[in-house]
Amino acid sequence: MSTAAIVGLILLSILVGALIPVLYQAWLTLKSARRQIDALGPRVDQALKEITETTGRVNRIASIVEEHGERLGPVVDSAVEIGHTLGQVKNTIRKFSSLVGAFGPAVVAGLGAFLAHRRARSATATTTEEETEDERQRIIINDRQPGVAPPKPRSAAPEDHYDH
Repeated sequence: MSTAAIVGLILLSILVGALIPVLYQAWLTLKSARRQIDALGPRVDQALKEITETTGRVNRIASIVEEHGERLGPVVDSAVEIGHTLGQVKNTIRKFSSLVGAFGPAVVAGLGAFLAHRRARSATATTTEEETEDERQRIIINDRQPGVAPPKPRSAAPEDHYDH
């Protein structure tokens, strides 16, 4: 035997020795995959049956919707119109709220000033009536005490007039 043949035989034996564990592991992997496929087969069949039933239901619903589609058209159009109307109402409310936000504080301040003026006028009128009563009492007392001059009468506060 020649040296080349011996070297070739050694290389072939090394190659076969390295391939045997790889081939054994591949065989075990294929065996495990076969078991998994066999176990999943009935489950896949059940899932396919359920998908087929669901597809049939969806097809029946689609045919019903197609049959009644003409009746649903006006309903959908009405819903779209209601949506547009609600959008317009929303825009109107937004504009109104911005106006209220702009003029509201001024209106409240004016109303507050008006009410404060009314309270001040009624307080002045009440005070004037009380002062008139006090002056009467002083005059009576002063009449009893000779030599004491009566107090000077106060003039009433002029009323403010507003053009409304």
